[in-house]
Amino acid sequence: MKTIFLIGFMGAGKSTLGKKLAKAIGYHFIDSDKEISNQEGLTISELFETKGESYFRLKEKTFVDQLNGTENSVIAAGGGLPIYNNLMDKLNEKGITLYLRVKPSTLLLRLKEGQNKRPLIANLNEEQLQAFINEKLLERENTYLKAQLIVDEPDQKIEQLIHLLRLHQKN
Repeated sequence: MKTIFLIGFMGAGKSTLGKKLAKAIGYHFIDSDKEISNQEGLTISELFETKGESYFRLKEKTFVDQLNGTENSVIAAGGGLPIYNNLMDKLNEKGITLYLRVKPSTLLLRLKEGQNKRPLIANLNEEQLQAFINEKLLERENTYLKAQLIVDEPDQKIEQLIHLLRLHQKN
């Protein structure tokens, strides 16, 4: 099977579900943010602080460009990765893209926990955070919807994802 890319907004569950999915189907799991962080020797927050968002977006592009021989991998893409540098099109070419679509109210609850670890939302109060989620989702939704598969409100059970992927493979 091809590489599987999980895309969606921060807090959608890409890393959590990605790890479970990879284990269930015998694939490797890769988190794009963790890979970039490891390569740079800085946390994502530190990267944003010291080198800026545009530098980080270039690192995401490099990450995708260098994805060769990553079959049998589930890759959790950072929330903004598909949005910049036509990377959504590249992801669709390199594998199967699966959009984890989650309601803004659910995202708010998830993002309030560990908010300080996410540079784009670290200093927002709850009202600002909800406005940020709504605004960014509106901006990003058309790109996310280019995914080959869409799962609404994915739960922590991966059977739904495996079933969808198997159906997709048959077509």
